[in-house]
Amino acid sequence: MFRYLKTIQALCTFYKSYCFFSVLISLFCVRTFWLYGFASLSGIFWLKILTQGVIFFFVNQVKKKEYYYDQNLGIGKKLLWTATLVFDFVLFVVLLILANQYS
Repeated sequence: MFRYLKTIQALCTFYKSYCFFSVLISLFCVRTFWLYGFASLSGIFWLKILTQGVIFFFVNQVKKKEYYYDQNLGIGKKLLWTATLVFDFVLFVVLLILANQYS
């Protein structure tokens, strides 16, 4: 149990390093979806995917030496990125669903 909590804490710490920009992009996409509806969904989806790719490459370059900390906790680079990008995309989809319900 303690190991899972440490893993979740490490994932949260890693996500905090880029969550501001990611959430900002998500909110921009959700606002665009709210204003223009389903006609904008394709563009919004690809914008989110592309910005996640840019964030991946940017953060990967900046945090090169910080991956050793996570590896010492038994968390690989692949798990870090997979978990945080999936969480970010699920958050994006939930925000889109909420925007659709309230528009």
